[in-house]
Amino acid sequence: MVTVRRRPLVAFLTAEGASLVGNKMTMLALPWLVLTTTGSPARVGLVAFAQTGCYVLVKVAGSPAIDRLGRKRCAVAGGLASAAILAAAPLVSHLGGLPFPALVGVVAALGAVQSLTDSAKRLMVPDLVAASGAPLERVTSLYAGVERLSFLLGTPAAGLLIAGLGAVNVLLLDAAAALFAALLIAVAVPATARSAAAADGYLDSLRVGLRYVRADRLLLAIAGLLFFTNLIDQATMAVYVPTWIDQVVGNPAVLGTIAGTYGLGAVLGSLLFAWRGPRLPRYPTFAVSLLLAGSPLLFGLALTTSLPLLLGICLWVGAMSASINPIITSAMFERVPPDLHARVFGFTGSLAWAGVPLGGLLGGLALTTLGRTPGLLVSAFCYLAVTLLPLVFRRTWRQLDRGATVAEVSPAAVAS
Repeated sequence: MVTVRRRPLVAFLTAEGASLVGNKMTMLALPWLVLTTTGSPARVGLVAFAQTGCYVLVKVAGSPAIDRLGRKRCAVAGGLASAAILAAAPLVSHLGGLPFPALVGVVAALGAVQSLTDSAKRLMVPDLVAASGAPLERVTSLYAGVERLSFLLGTPAAGLLIAGLGAVNVLLLDAAAALFAALLIAVAVPATARSAAAADGYLDSLRVGLRYVRADRLLLAIAGLLFFTNLIDQATMAVYVPTWIDQVVGNPAVLGTIAGTYGLGAVLGSLLFAWRGPRLPRYPTFAVSLLLAGSPLLFGLALTTSLPLLLGICLWVGAMSASINPIITSAMFERVPPDLHARVFGFTGSLAWAGVPLGGLLGGLALTTLGRTPGLLVSAFCYLAVTLLPLVFRRTWRQLDRGATVAEVSPAAVAS
């Protein structure tokens, strides 16, 4: 039975789940819509770049707005705006066709709005943790688990819905999900006090966040690590896996099977970490999980043509990856003063996401230049090298552990 003090947390996770399922459907519906209306893979890449590029830019540029307007207000307003944008595209398409430049503008606006919304919702987590009395690692693991579950449910549903309703109509379902999430947060999740930093000027607000990140070695290490892992992960999902399926299996339906298997492993891993995570030491759990989750899939894609073996690797990698984001998020929430959460998370998030728009481009270049197996092996060894960094630079990464907060960041470093 859900206690009264935990109802806002349950409502928040429910809203986030609905929103993310819709996002995963749009993630597949948009490229299919572009392909069927233009026939151009290059335009698919341009649309993806417009969305992710705006998402990254707003990660930084929008952080002062979250401080000024409040996290709940941004989450609700952003959800309503997302719903309006998602509904506009199919309505315009049905009325007389959606020109490609207009579609690019729609997805760019969608990326910007979703970036602000996602950042605001993530920053609501500490207050929900305090109100619910649940351990921080458990809540961040459940938060990550909702994202994994949405991947498991949303991607197969998208394939069926695109076939049955058409790609453009799937966007309407995402609009309904965004609207539901915004209204649920508005009604069931209490507002939090605005940050004391809200009185700062816009540029001053950005400078303080940047100085704080520059003064903290662990935050810089996290942002740099995630830049490279996100880049290679994007190359894997956008280029490497589809290429392996095309050249080895020849059945595009296998893409859903691989994505679903990874999602299943991630959900199981998230549930396990939500149960055991608060009792585990953070640094060794993170370092081992990162090492075991990073390169095995790439080595599998390079060295095997067995689909059952690759599915087993996907299940393993999904389960091993489940603890990584909750540990990073928990450490950052504890490490960064609450008044700086929006700005610091904005800078680290933008740097971490900056690799995503480059991932597909560099992944395609690697396979085109080197060939499938050599290109995958080069990527696998690069990923392995990146995931060894927390074991090599132990002094920095041990600050993930509980109690290692902001000792290395002096007030002078932030204010100067």
